[in-house]
Amino acid sequence: MTSSRKQLQVARQVWPLAKDYYAKARKARKEGIAVAWTVLMPPIELLHAFEIMPMMTEHFSSLLATKQVVAPYLDRADQLGYPTSACSYHRIMIGYGVSGEELMIPEPDFLIAANICDGGSKAFMPIVDHFQIPYFYLDTPLDFHSGNSEGVDPEPLEYYRHQLEELIQFVEEITHSSLEEERFQESMVLAKEATDLWLEISELRKNIPCPMGVVDEAGTMYPLMQLLGTKMAVGFYQVLLKEVESRVKDRIGVIEEERYRLLWLGPIINYDTGVLNYFEEFGAVLVKSDIDAFYLAHLDPQNPFESLARKYIGANFFGVLGKRLALTRQLIQDYQINGVVMYSHLGCRQYCGGQKAVQDMIKKEFGVPTLNLTGDLADFREYDGHEMRNRIDEFLELLD
Repeated sequence: MTSSRKQLQVARQVWPLAKDYYAKARKARKEGIAVAWTVLMPPIELLHAFEIMPMMTEHFSSLLATKQVVAPYLDRADQLGYPTSACSYHRIMIGYGVSGEELMIPEPDFLIAANICDGGSKAFMPIVDHFQIPYFYLDTPLDFHSGNSEGVDPEPLEYYRHQLEELIQFVEEITHSSLEEERFQESMVLAKEATDLWLEISELRKNIPCPMGVVDEAGTMYPLMQLLGTKMAVGFYQVLLKEVESRVKDRIGVIEEERYRLLWLGPIINYDTGVLNYFEEFGAVLVKSDIDAFYLAHLDPQNPFESLARKYIGANFFGVLGKRLALTRQLIQDYQINGVVMYSHLGCRQYCGGQKAVQDMIKKEFGVPTLNLTGDLADFREYDGHEMRNRIDEFLELLD
């Protein structure tokens, strides 16, 4: 067994970075700056251009789940009648928001939801009612003919542009301030720089041994989700890139002896991240996941509206399954994958619905072993870590 794991130093700065952002948000609200709670994938680059404080609720739920303090909030959401089969991230935020406790993240002045997460678009109505705040629903159109963000048809691009214009008007009316074109372009420049740095880091992870695995990827994705359009995101990824470059130069891998290279498909289990490290005890490294693809696109600051439309309409987990299949093929080839671990979050219909097709494609085209794990992202009350590890043991035997 191999147990000597080399964690990235920068990865340890994610929680301090998040705490600092939340502290700034609380201070900003006291000074009259608007706070927006968001549900999966409204255009964060645009919101930062307004210089308001957007709060990505799913990420905050994941932090609470990591600390295993979510049970009271889940119970409260259950009591409100919210179904236990729904996404636990949203159930946590409902229970947390209406708890009456002093909140670590500031109370919202308004809420923005996008239909990329169809369950989330209505999930937060209890929050809207509790705080008596305005609510904006961003209707991202499906594009059934595209395989990636570059191939989006003109009609959905134009429709999304109108949605962005309505969102801008909505925020301007609440904040009593206008969106400055120069600030919007600056936000897009910063978002592009941060995204390009992440893509450069991902390219380095193709090296053998892998300098940065999924354990560190899961944490260091935070700026992609919450901070795109800020200098904080750029600065964080500049430091991360230097550390990964240094590891590649010195041939330092995640573990001392890398025997197998695994791909993780799906979101990360927040309350038992040790299950990711468990693979490493047997010389297997989770070298890459697909979850960052949610937030990646080639941004063009000179054409911000079209650029954002292409990004969010073309998101790999929204619309046609062919986008997910193409991404999975590319990752298996580029990262020289020996096996694939798929995690099905039972509260997410979009992702679970395509798992069988992805698994069949992997078996047919690559013949590498796959392991399909099921469970919840944040609700640990019925989780059996021993059973999970037993299934991993059986899977790893197939790699020999």
